Amino acid sequence: MHPKNLELKWQCLSAENTLPVPLGHWISHAGSFMERLRRHGVESPQVQLLRQTWQLPALNEKRALGLTTRAYALIREVLIYSKGKKWMYARTVFPRKTLTGKQLCLARLKNRSLGSVLFKDPTIQRSSFDVICLSETMPFHHYILQQAHIQADQLWARRSQFMLHQKPLLLTEVFLPDIQTL
Repeated sequence: MHPKNLELKWQCLSAENTLPVPLGHWISHAGSFMERLRRHGVESPQVQLLRQTWQLPALNEKRALGLTTRAYALIREVLIYSKGKKWMYARTVFPRKTLTGKQLCLARLKNRSLGSVLFKDPTIQRSSFDVICLSETMPFHHYILQQAHIQADQLWARRSQFMLHQKPLLLTEVFLPDIQTL
């Protein structure tokens, strides 16, 4: 996906945001998404690695992470699913400086969940959430529909930054329509 197509107008999650009722508690949940799926009775949620490559992040991603204009980052895109249901598309931006030392394992997750590393680390800090409703007029919306092989008029997404041993990463999570069945 071209970085220009990811220039989105994120809003801070607050009481003023009008979130769809079935999604509100999912969007505001700061813990592990995979663990929450299991608590809602989803058996064996899976992670499918769609793409992982070094590339230029979108300008708003660079700003959020404090990266220079020409800084490349490892970008990982996954689909979280189980038994014919597609729950989430996720995009993680890992700055080069983050993938050093013990955190180098984040570059080798393959089909493991990001949370399987993050939520086991007691030093982890997560920012507040930014949210956006992706509509059919946005290229990122079309991209997600293609990647997940789904149809949807609109998709809700959230974004947050994690700090792991003072090293940042940016996680964008797009909730797919099946999540509203839980």
